[in-house]
Amino acid sequence: MSLKELTSRDAVLKAVHQCDVIDPGALGAGFTRAFVLELDGKYYHAERVASLAYTVQYPDRDELPVSDLTGEAAARRLSRLGFASSTTARLWPPLLGAEYPNRTAIRNTFGGNGVAGITTFLGDSVLNIFSDEEGPYADEPPDAVNPFEYRGEGRAGHQKLLRGNKALDSARKNREAVRYWYRPAGGTFKFTTWVAILSRAQVWSPDDNKQLRLEYAFQVMAVPGPKLDTWPAQVRKLIDSGDIKDTPPPQPPDKNATSGQRKKTYQDYLRLIDKPSNAGRGGRKPTKGSRNLYPRSRSVRDAVLIRADGDCENDKCTGMPFDTAPGGESILEVDHVDDLALNGLDHPSVMIALCPNCHAAKTRGGNRAAIKRYFRARAAELHRKANQ
Repeated sequence: MSLKELTSRDAVLKAVHQCDVIDPGALGAGFTRAFVLELDGKYYHAERVASLAYTVQYPDRDELPVSDLTGEAAARRLSRLGFASSTTARLWPPLLGAEYPNRTAIRNTFGGNGVAGITTFLGDSVLNIFSDEEGPYADEPPDAVNPFEYRGEGRAGHQKLLRGNKALDSARKNREAVRYWYRPAGGTFKFTTWVAILSRAQVWSPDDNKQLRLEYAFQVMAVPGPKLDTWPAQVRKLIDSGDIKDTPPPQPPDKNATSGQRKKTYQDYLRLIDKPSNAGRGGRKPTKGSRNLYPRSRSVRDAVLIRADGDCENDKCTGMPFDTAPGGESILEVDHVDDLALNGLDHPSVMIALCPNCHAAKTRGGNRAAIKRYFRARAAELHRKANQ
């Protein structure tokens, strides 16, 4: 028995009358097949129609085995019999705000890969990226106003610019919007926003075995929708749409490194940041036209973390968090003492690594003006000592 033996168009028409019409409004709940048959303005499950049609054509035979009834195979056979077929993603693409309990529910509705962090749905060319707060990747939470970071896919060895990573980089060069799906801890996956891909950089990060390897850090930013002409002009200016040459940053020192070794690595980062070719990526002030939209250099932030060596750089700190980040590193937040949005500089000499408590005091505390003045001097002192 084979689906290829389904050759009767009349059998298909009879089978259609025995099938339920798909209700697009129930996609998130009961719909579990991504390929559909279109007939007279109505839509039906392609697998269900093909299975019943085979039974109609061959009433004396057993039903087709499930393994021979994939949606793609059923749609292909029905198309060869003159019927129009499509996919749910093409007919009813997910709407902004769409929410599903897990990746399996999303795959059941729209097809495509149910595991990969970067994927397209069946019959749809738009990329989707998935970020799970409880997952293994060090993605930054989505931000409605400022650029944020999304890590490339691949958990073993250095990430390569292949498959999903390559597709995401193509979206950057072609200025194509990407659907951003996010699941907070204990929550559900939600199509949170459309994003533009601004740039990419290589960063060091621990893999599943706690071994350092190179990951891709894609800088993304929320945009109103998929059409380029709806994107704010300042967002379009931030997109680095040319060819990017991967330049691995200096490898961070290990936990047992001496202060001299850490200082050398910090200085290696400074040489990378201060290269003339990197002007604007690591040490330039934003222009007024890009206020609140300045893309922050990943190498600059990493340099500050190396200098901090796992401790809050506020020498008056009353205590670090008892917990650590998922990768085992200290919970530290790299802060621009003078905000980029207020014409601050993106450079380690004016940045400081703070525990969440000290960062909150600097941002929202009653003495924040005095704290800011102190941190400005403190950052300059730490930079000078580490760069001697």
